[in-house]
Parts: sequence; structure tokens; C-alpha cells
Amino acid sequence: MSEQSEQQTREPFRIVAFSRRSGFSEGLSAIASTRQYADFQEFAEHSEPGAQLAFVVDLESLPEPLDLIRTIRRHPQWRMQLVWTRGDAGAEIRALADGAFEAVENPSERALTSSARLESAHGGQPFRSQDDVLLAMLWSHSHMSLQPVRDWTAPELYRYPLLDVLLEDDTSEFWLRGLKQRRLVEGQDLVDRVRLCPGCRHGHLSFVDVCPECDSLDIRTEPGLHCFSCGHVGPQRLFQDNGMLSCPNCHATLRHIGEDYDRPLENHVCGSCQHMFMDGRVLARCMACGQAHDPDALEPLGIYRYRLSEAGRLVARTGDVGDLYGVFDDINYVSPEHFEFFCDWSLKLRQRHDEIRFGLILLHLNGLARVIDTLGHGPGAALVDSLAERVKALVRATDLVTRTADDRIWLLLPQTSATGVDVLAGRLSQLLEDSVDGTPLDRLGHVYHESSMGMSEAEDAAAVMARLVSRSQ
Repeated sequence: MSEQSEQQTREPFRIVAFSRRSGFSEGLSAIASTRQYADFQEFAEHSEPGAQLAFVVDLESLPEPLDLIRTIRRHPQWRMQLVWTRGDAGAEIRALADGAFEAVENPSERALTSSARLESAHGGQPFRSQDDVLLAMLWSHSHMSLQPVRDWTAPELYRYPLLDVLLEDDTSEFWLRGLKQRRLVEGQDLVDRVRLCPGCRHGHLSFVDVCPECDSLDIRTEPGLHCFSCGHVGPQRLFQDNGMLSCPNCHATLRHIGEDYDRPLENHVCGSCQHMFMDGRVLARCMACGQAHDPDALEPLGIYRYRLSEAGRLVARTGDVGDLYGVFDDINYVSPEHFEFFCDWSLKLRQRHDEIRFGLILLHLNGLARVIDTLGHGPGAALVDSLAERVKALVRATDLVTRTADDRIWLLLPQTSATGVDVLAGRLSQLLEDSVDGTPLDRLGHVYHESSMGMSEAEDAAAVMARLVSRSQ
């Protein structure tokens, strides 16, 4: 049966209006059967399970309309329903609602389409994680996206209200990072760009000028003098002696500017070391962790409005767990063809030059099924995201990464000795154990590695990689 015919046979939707104005719902009754309530508690006492509802919130008459909309979005029974508004909506309300009711061309058709999508979302199976809920909501609410709002209390100076109300565990920043890494959402519009402390990823920074010599904050603007006799440069007050100007270094009397002395461009002086300079050194001090960094070392972060990607829509419709190991594709990734080419090239170089050394590592992450079955999709995805971040910290900028299967991640380590390959393989193996600490799992996978010193001259990259794969079986 087509989606349109299903809509025709489905029970018509009803409108629930929240307002404290008398007769507010009368203007909506021409569209659908409407009931009006003053608050959510009154509605909850009279609501019917399984009813096809859409909400209209009167922003002008309710004392706290934002709290009401948050309550709807948090409620397991009603969070997936359409929420329209009437009145002037602020940024956070726009991020949680489905838009202004007046702008909806056909509310009945929109509501029935949304309901039909919800019924078929996730392959018709119950939602298992907060990811499932979010993806199904974005898919069934065609005009909804992840919209950021400015918040000076947020670590990254922006937050996403929809993530906040649906959040079950972790933090919204970590959740969004995982969604992006698995390519379930994509940036639609660039809203802003902020700079974060590389130590703690907070955006609350204080920019201060310090002395370029000793990094002291005690700097001030003060006129200086430059003695032509000895070249000494210092604050003007140190040149003043009984109403005359004389150099404190060589004691020459300074009578004529341009002949005996001049005024240097350095007009700042440090109160700690008395060093004079033109411009101070700028430091960005993090107000969260206290670390100080050069502005060039700060991490730039683009703040986007996000929408479902093609992969996200597929997961929302079918319930497929998606490519969880795709987060490793952000670590110096090259295609498998290029990876094998570089490995072959390194083998040929080693035959001509004895000083060439390299290593090959296979991470066989064969524990995904057990992770999902044991922890659930959301925590399992978070665990894989965390593992990818920790692997990224161990990989050098010159190392190459690829995948030849969902759970087979390869690392090519140029100019690495056999000992170096053993050390990195050991760290990765330990990481696969540490990643599952606190869970019923023993480890997430296994590590297999080989140095170029153990490879035969007759072998090519395909043969070496096949040998490591056979060891992983």
C-alpha cells in the first residue's frame, strides 16, 4: 500500500493547542479537531495513548513556552510529534520546534506524512539508542535540523538544544562529534567559527599582551629615548637628571634631538625586566584550565547547522547500524589501492636502499557484533569513536591508514625500525583492552604486525597483507 493511501485510511490527526487565551483554539478547528490546554500537566491528565497529535504553542500567552516545548521533546510518548508555534520565537524555540504554524501550507498532510515516516523508521523496530531517536526525528520532521544557539556558558560557546533535550549519556559535544565522524549528519550552513583551547577544548579565552622578553603582564606605555653616543634605549624618566637629559649608561648630556638622541619606536616598557619594545606578545589564556597558548595554536571550530546525510537517512529508515568503523577514515586515510601502491613502492625502495625501513600493522576489530549486543548501539558507537580518537593520537603525520573491510584497519609506518613497529603494535594492543574497561567485554580486537626486515624480496604488498589477514582468521 502506498504512503498516500495509508494516510487516507489512517485516523485523522488532532491538534493540541497550548494557550491561556480564551478562544485560541477556535482558529485551528477548521483544520482539525482541536483541544486547548493551559499547561502540559493538564494535557497529560487527559491525553489518550496512541493518538495522532500535533502541538501548537501560543508563545505570547504562556509564561514559560520554552520549558513547555522542552518538556514535550523530552517526553518518550510525545517527543516525536510535530510542534508548531504562534508568536515571536527565540533562537532556542526555533531549534526545538517545527516552525511557525502560519507558514505551514498543509498542516494535515504534513502531520500524516510525519506520522507515516515515524511508523516505518528504524525498519519498524523499537529505538535502541539516542542515535535512533535523533535520526528518526530528523527524518520524519522534514524541515527540522540541528540548529546551534549562542550560549556563553557552553564550553564551545554554542550548543544544540535538540541534542540537549534528547541526551541520555555523555555530552552533546561528544555526541555531535560521533555523528559527524560516522557521517550521519552533514554541515548545511556555516553559522560561526570559534577558537578553542587545545588543552581542554573550551572557548572561554582571555587575550592578553605580555612582555616578549619575560612574559610579564606588567607592561605600560611610556616614552623612551635613544642615546646616539652609546646606543642605549630606555624609558625617558631614567634619562632625566636635575632637569637635564643625560644617558644613564654613558652619562653623555643630551641637548639636541636628532643630534644627541631621538625617540625610538619602542614605546612599551616591562615593569618586571625594564625591557622596551614596540608590540607585546599576545597570549590566549584559557579561563577553564588556565593554560596559555599562542593564538596560532588555538583549535578552530566551525559552527554549522546540521542536517541528515544520505547515510543518516538510510540508518533512520532501515535501522542499519551504519559504518561505525568509518571514524577511522579521518586518520591519514588513503584508498586501499593507494595504500597497496605505497606499500609496494616501499618494498622496492628497500631493495635498492638498505637504510629504508617500514612497518605494516593490521587492527582486526572483530568485536563489533559483541559490542552492539552487549552495550547497545549508542554506547557501542561512543566506544568506537573514543578508540578512533586515541588511535589518532598515536599515528604520526607521515603514517598512512586504510580499510579493506569494515573491521580491518591498516597502518603503513614509513621509516620505522622493527623495534618501533613492535612498540606501536604493543600500544595499540593495550589500547584495545583499555577501551573496554568497565564493560563486560575483554577486548575490542587484535593487532597483527610485521616489519620490512621480515619481508621476503619476492613478496609484494598484496602477499604481505594476505599473510597478516590469514593470521587474523
